[in-house]
Amino acid sequence: MGKLVWEDAREHAQDVLENYWDGKFPVKIAAISKAMGVIPYQASLPAGVSGMIVKKPSEQARSYVEASDIETRRRFTLAHELGHYVERVDVSDDNDFSFVEKREPGQYDLHEFYADEFAGALLMPEQPFTKMLDENVSLIEIAARFGVSLDAARKRRERLRRNPPEKD
Repeated sequence: MGKLVWEDAREHAQDVLENYWDGKFPVKIAAISKAMGVIPYQASLPAGVSGMIVKKPSEQARSYVEASDIETRRRFTLAHELGHYVERVDVSDDNDFSFVEKREPGQYDLHEFYADEFAGALLMPEQPFTKMLDENVSLIEIAARFGVSLDAARKRRERLRRNPPEKD
């Protein structure tokens, strides 16, 4: 029996951290993306699209995030798009492929779940994240430390199945 989607996403995020992360917070997602061969851009995207990744044959992959989004959203979106790239590279024997992956509201499937789980695990590595939870650090402080939104930190806590305190 194969791994579950969330296990695969977390494992790939851990591999990326081990190979590309400098160990400092917040995780430098743009630098990691570039080091992995995905050039990040901020752009004005079509209405309702917060991010996309484009990979054409014989070209370097490019990820785009909506320039008007707040920094924490752009960071998570960039990590999410890198998750799509990592997932595609993992399932493809050939690195010469073409795809456009758009992140749109209401379009949620296993690939989106994988990319979200990957992004959460990459930006909020499990050990330091749970250590802060165990030390009763507020979720607001945790979100600030990892450079993510409060919602992203809540989702990560939920996915790690940690009981939330009475208040954030």
